[in-house]
Amino acid sequence: MITKVTKEDLSACARFAAVAARHGERTALVCEGRRLTYADLDAASSLIATQLRRAGVRRGDVVGLIARRSIEAAAAILGILKAGGAYLPLDTSYPPDLLGRICRDGDPRLVLIDEAMSGEVDAARFWSGAVRRIRLPDGLLDAGSGEALDAFDEGERPAGPDDLAYVMYTSGSTGIPKGVMVPHRGIVRLVSDCNYARLGPDETILHLAPLTFDASTFELWGALLNGGRLAILSHPQPSLDQIAEAIRVHGATTLWLTAGLFHLMVESRLEGLRPLRQLLTGGDVLSPAHVAKALAALPDCRIVNGYGPTENTTFTCCYPIPKDWPSTQPIPIGFPIQGTTVHVLDADGRPVADGEEGELYAGGAGVALGYLNQPLLNAEKFVADPFAPGGRLYRTGDRVRRRTDGAIAFLGRVDRQIKLNGKRVELDAVEAELRAEPSVADAAVIASGDLAGRRSIIAFVTPQGVDPRALQASLRARLPDSMIPAAIRTLPALPLSANGKVDRARLADLAARAEAAPLAEAVAGGGTQDRLRAIVARILGREAIDVDDNFFDLGASSLDIVRIHADAVDAFGPGLTVVDLFAHPNVKAAAARIDGEVGRAPALLSSVERARGRATALKRARLAAAGRAEA
Repeated sequence: MITKVTKEDLSACARFAAVAARHGERTALVCEGRRLTYADLDAASSLIATQLRRAGVRRGDVVGLIARRSIEAAAAILGILKAGGAYLPLDTSYPPDLLGRICRDGDPRLVLIDEAMSGEVDAARFWSGAVRRIRLPDGLLDAGSGEALDAFDEGERPAGPDDLAYVMYTSGSTGIPKGVMVPHRGIVRLVSDCNYARLGPDETILHLAPLTFDASTFELWGALLNGGRLAILSHPQPSLDQIAEAIRVHGATTLWLTAGLFHLMVESRLEGLRPLRQLLTGGDVLSPAHVAKALAALPDCRIVNGYGPTENTTFTCCYPIPKDWPSTQPIPIGFPIQGTTVHVLDADGRPVADGEEGELYAGGAGVALGYLNQPLLNAEKFVADPFAPGGRLYRTGDRVRRRTDGAIAFLGRVDRQIKLNGKRVELDAVEAELRAEPSVADAAVIASGDLAGRRSIIAFVTPQGVDPRALQASLRARLPDSMIPAAIRTLPALPLSANGKVDRARLADLAARAEAAPLAEAVAGGGTQDRLRAIVARILGREAIDVDDNFFDLGASSLDIVRIHADAVDAFGPGLTVVDLFAHPNVKAAAARIDGEVGRAPALLSSVERARGRATALKRARLAAAGRAEA
């Protein structure tokens, strides 16, 4: 058991122990009327750590975690670290084959499962029978425990700053996910002595991101390593109204939103953000118009553009946006946060002059240990730091320039990786999956969108007669939703440039012209189906849709579903929930729910959705809008 903290001991659990000793009676966690003090959380996490130690977990072991946002999940994460292990959050909404690949690569010693999710987990069957599962029962923490953490074995020490704290998987260029290994020092550096946000005992941070998204690192540890309060929004798929209500009820002062969700809140529920003192947003390019609107409406709230890859522990640069920011000027990603160095280098690794374009390299305490089981990729992406002997730099692959004021401006990607509502997607990986389809002769994928917040993947395939809906259904069976094209268009042949390569500029022009087609408008005085169909068509950017069309087969993301829900509530009242739209994802079924025809709604589901089954639809509802918004 850790009893003393020295300046050299910078592990997350050591820092927590010091905070718990100072703030034992303060509230650490609150969720659905339940609360845990720091003393309670310290005891509960030690109990979990002891259970894990007795199950064989030792320093450096990976422990899988399947849990929704909850008090139990927060205690489990802390308990895993106290036991010397590293947590690997697993998302059961992924296709079983993909989740199986992640589990085989992560190779957890055991999997810790929230009791509330046991039904979903048992149905997934994605792990080897040799992996031990321990259930984290509801109410375990309410009973309290005076049991101290078991002593470490002789010769074994608790985790230190360079030891592994968690593994988080991101999209890979080959379609194979990459496990980013983040050490304790990365967590501590992210939330200690911050220069980009105020973090302290008087802050209440809303926990909205899923555990598989690295924004949760900021939320959890920003509160727990600074004596603050973590207010947990446990609903698996919260609506905009539920987010606004959680901010009000918990008195949240600090919030992180992906760029897409921030744009949505500004458009539809701006008043709900008014209680905040600081709002961090990013993960994608911010719309200056939305930022300017928020700055004008929220004079007491500091808005920060947060930028950074998972490989450098959540944030690399941040930019507190001035109150008079023009609505037409792109927003820079800003300045390196504490404990971080950044360099703008050319293709030969030499610094470029201010104002010139180069690739952003990140260094300092936040740099990950590398990718799990990827030595060749590690050698390419994690390189020796020529400016700090013994250090390492992470090559972000982002094109940037340094402005005259020292702030970094984001220009785009060196490769073909994009961020879609906060999640990274390799366009080449989507192309490879399409080309693997028996019916597809060739494929090209582009990112289409603008700074107003609508960004999507558009695929073009040959030959002309390919069925786009069948392709989307096939992809959806094996890929995360973030990689599913919003639209698949067929061509007799892909256009080529003068040098014989696919002319992506021509494809972008084709996509832009299609998106500029007139959108369906609401029928004045029309019935529920007509009005809802107009809402869905407008949000999905389609000229017309059929009442039986499945929203997901039309290319809807979970952020689109949240947007549809917000507009539907405005049009019809609060009777429809976000989960209803996931469970009844077509106009006919959703309209029946709105009109109170509850008994008929399940029978009106499309054949595609019936094939998926209700369990799959409910799993979709777990995709969290604050970080899985694109899925």
